[in-house]
Amino acid sequence: YKAVRDSEERLIAATEGPGGYSVPEGGIPAPARIEVFLAVRDELQPWLANLAEANEQFLVDREKQETGGVKEFVKLFITGSDLMPVYAGFWTARNEALLEHAMGPGEFAYTYTLVYRTWLGLGREGSPAEAYPTEALSAALEPYRTRLLETYVPEVELLELIFEKDKPTR
Repeated sequence: YKAVRDSEERLIAATEGPGGYSVPEGGIPAPARIEVFLAVRDELQPWLANLAEANEQFLVDREKQETGGVKEFVKLFITGSDLMPVYAGFWTARNEALLEHAMGPGEFAYTYTLVYRTWLGLGREGSPAEAYPTEALSAALEPYRTRLLETYVPEVELLELIFEKDKPTR
């Protein structure tokens, strides 16, 4: 999936220095950067809905396969194979949206984690997590609460934070 790798390389070259992303002083992004994060989230909504639907179909097919024999196994294999182009399309679209809005992978992942896990207390796949909101963090993010919650898609959140640069090298 060369397109994913190429889009990420362009993104990193344009948005992150040699040391990667630097957390803002005090740990809270400026309002303008939260707006950028939300613009990226808004752009990705159709892709996120498609990912959630494709993942749901895979889970349905997997459940059928457990009792359905060889025919259902083949269907599951095909469904699983069909997921990879959907994932690659999403990752490329995400990288392009981030590049368009001058937000690098480090800033995106930091802001995502800060907003959804640290502040709102949403864990993996929407499960409750320990929230650690400070007064300053709550004051900074409260005006964006509704929009942030509207753009959260728990079924695919792990896929959103996968970047090639984070994969272990061999």
